[in-house]
Amino acid sequence: MNVLVVNEQEKIVSSLNIEIIKTLRGVFSADELISTFSNFFFARMIIDVTALENSDDAVTYQKLSIGLPIDKIILLIPPTSSMANNFFLSKLISMGYYNFTTNSDGILYLLNTPNTYKDVAHLHQIEQTNVVVSNSGDDITLSGIKILGFKNVTDGAGSSSLIYMMKKELEEKYNFSVLAVEVDRRDFTFFREKNMISTDKNSVATELLKAKNFNYVFVDLNDYEENVCDETIYLIEPSVIKLNKLMIRDRAIFSKLKNKKVIVNKSVLSEGDLKEFALEANINIFFVLPPLNDRESSEYIDKLLLKLGLIKNL
Repeated sequence: MNVLVVNEQEKIVSSLNIEIIKTLRGVFSADELISTFSNFFFARMIIDVTALENSDDAVTYQKLSIGLPIDKIILLIPPTSSMANNFFLSKLISMGYYNFTTNSDGILYLLNTPNTYKDVAHLHQIEQTNVVVSNSGDDITLSGIKILGFKNVTDGAGSSSLIYMMKKELEEKYNFSVLAVEVDRRDFTFFREKNMISTDKNSVATELLKAKNFNYVFVDLNDYEENVCDETIYLIEPSVIKLNKLMIRDRAIFSKLKNKKVIVNKSVLSEGDLKEFALEANINIFFVLPPLNDRESSEYIDKLLLKLGLIKNL
């Protein structure tokens, strides 16, 4: 039987068809939870982290790890919160928290298949390393390895091709080393390019563990969880048919993209049309790319790399 501790994300947890022995609703300190459940038998405890006092303080989780069986705890973390990043997740992993997710599907998966350290090791930032790379006569110092995710919002918005072009530009013009990982698709195989790997959800962690000798890692996420990345780029192809299909599939999609890095890709829209689109969708457009020839170097890719902070100057 399972225990629920819920607050703002109760709807996500309540939709699950699982056996519940006890539910707490509200906000609780680590000491209160330990006092309530230290002698209480349960199979799993699902904690909506918004139900924790000082939920963004690692000390809270340290206290819980001392007073409760940490291998039985599943943490539900809001995907837009300050905790949903590799830096904070790495702290949790160091304490022994291996089971955390941002959605109901993740909870169900972890209930049936709890993570081990191997499953989350790719998120664990044990130490930062400095890598110095020459860039047109200048030196750039990078702290650690940046993992950048790409997600198609409209169907076929071009994430695979954009990753390919960015990777080639970084390697051939700026002497960076880049690993590209594609999840649950096989498109990368057709580029016939080294260090472009197609894998499945169960093997993503293994592939990312090999990235220690790379400067950047690009992940074509598809339906994979975004928490594996330091940040995510969302691609929209602004054709009428693609946008109409998108709205039928998810009418709330643009509210989800507010304050995200959105790239309008393969765009032939005028500047006026782009402004109108951004206003109607109520989103900020991070960058606009026209249709590009993936066989050639492009100034647009250079400008995108610069804006993302992946290169220092053109």
